[in-house]
Amino acid sequence: MRSRVVLVRGPRDAAASGGCCSGDVRPFDEGGSHCHAPQDGVDDGVAPVYRALRAALPEDVAVEIVSPSNWLWLVPELVRGARRRGLRGPALRRAVRAGMAVESLIVDGAVLASGGLPGPAAAVAAVEAELAVR
Repeated sequence: MRSRVVLVRGPRDAAASGGCCSGDVRPFDEGGSHCHAPQDGVDDGVAPVYRALRAALPEDVAVEIVSPSNWLWLVPELVRGARRRGLRGPALRRAVRAGMAVESLIVDGAVLASGGLPGPAAAVAAVEAELAVR
């Protein structure tokens, strides 16, 4: 099975204001078609984490960014991942709720951060540790 890392966008990134950030998934890598320049000298929280993960992880690991409003894709992904880890009932509901929070970091359904992304180095370390367990 191919591993999947999902970054759930934060409040600034999730704004449905139209334009470049209104879609559900955006590639931030240097070779991609979309790149965020820092606004007012402040980079969004997702872009540096994405770039660090993409640079550190092997190509066979999918790194995706999703909007918290894209619950039609996100909820089934979280449920499948939680069930693969043996979660049922209230534990499964808590895991799904945590993964739906803005600025969440999810690896194969395991929620590593909820409600606030770690810095790029900490995110890479947490993802590599989670992938090493598999």
